[in-house]
Amino acid sequence: MKRFRSIYLICISLILLIPGGCYMSQYQKAGKTKISGVEYRELQAFSPGFEKALYKSDLSVNGHEFSGLMMIKAFGNGYYKVAFFSELGLNFFDFELQPSADGNKMELQANNIYSQLDRKIILNCMEKYFSMLLSPGSGETVSETYLKKDGSRIMTMLRSYKGRDAYLGRNLIEPYSEIVNIGGLRGKDRVTIALSAKKTNNSPESILIEQPGLRLRFSLELVEKF
Repeated sequence: MKRFRSIYLICISLILLIPGGCYMSQYQKAGKTKISGVEYRELQAFSPGFEKALYKSDLSVNGHEFSGLMMIKAFGNGYYKVAFFSELGLNFFDFELQPSADGNKMELQANNIYSQLDRKIILNCMEKYFSMLLSPGSGETVSETYLKKDGSRIMTMLRSYKGRDAYLGRNLIEPYSEIVNIGGLRGKDRVTIALSAKKTNNSPESILIEQPGLRLRFSLELVEKF
């Protein structure tokens, strides 16, 4: 029993010594905030007035590459359609997303999906990415805020149906520059979405989604005219 306890304590000590594991270690608590209505929506990736956007897109999943165009279209009442297709017309996926009763979750329905992408883990990940980008987020709740120790960014944190979602920006009045999903015992970042500061037609000009644990990278560059 003593030997088992010693091995256990050594393992715990080694885990605690691994550097850079905790995302939250970069931040200190700043207080609480509640931002709602149009004021809050202006901070989101796709702000009020958004109708549709076309992106030149590159998706890499565990060594498999998919390139083409992705259309995001809003239909009102928080309902969206997302389609990703090659420039030769091959449909990689065709999704519908709608709000759920589960706070900041967007329920995803796959109308069509390419066989190599038709995996439950990938569909669950896509549901999470688009929930982070399109859901109402923290607009209806009081959220914890944190300030990065170097003063460069402020983070609004809320509980999510998967871990916690952090919305980051230079302040509380400019659009978010990054959305991070944090989970696990050590608070590691699992999904990172980087957003360009510049928008066209209420859409970020570039979006980069990365999930290292899945070896996934999804980059999108806005096509201004279509």
